[in-house]
Amino acid sequence: MKQFLKRRSFLQKASAVLGAMGISTLFTSNAKAEKPIDGKFVHVVFFWLKDPQNKEAKKTFESGLRSFIEGVDVIKSHHIGTPANTSRPVIDSSYSFCLIVTFDSKKEHDIYQEHSLHKKFIEDLSPLWEKVVVYDSIS
Repeated sequence: MKQFLKRRSFLQKASAVLGAMGISTLFTSNAKAEKPIDGKFVHVVFFWLKDPQNKEAKKTFESGLRSFIEGVDVIKSHHIGTPANTSRPVIDSSYSFCLIVTFDSKKEHDIYQEHSLHKKFIEDLSPLWEKVVVYDSIS
């Protein structure tokens, strides 16, 4: 019985040590993996195209996005994407395109909003979309 208790105690202590090591490794690896977004102001735009199955419209829209984004110098970083192939109750993948642009400040965001390329993009390509939703955040 004494051996059983010693063995049990050893296993409990070993499990606790290994568990603590695993948890500390988890925290350490997560801290290393974190990379903050480049820019303090984040502008996220979701677009729903009128005809999301129309490949030519999608190509025209994406080309227009890329063209205007590359020409606006106050943009710190950007991402243009389409819905990922994921499925969970909390995911809304009904949109056609997602645009994320970051800026160093709200002032730069405001410059972007009034930029001639941004306005031209809206004027030229708004006939292709039926809905737009925007989320802005600042850190």
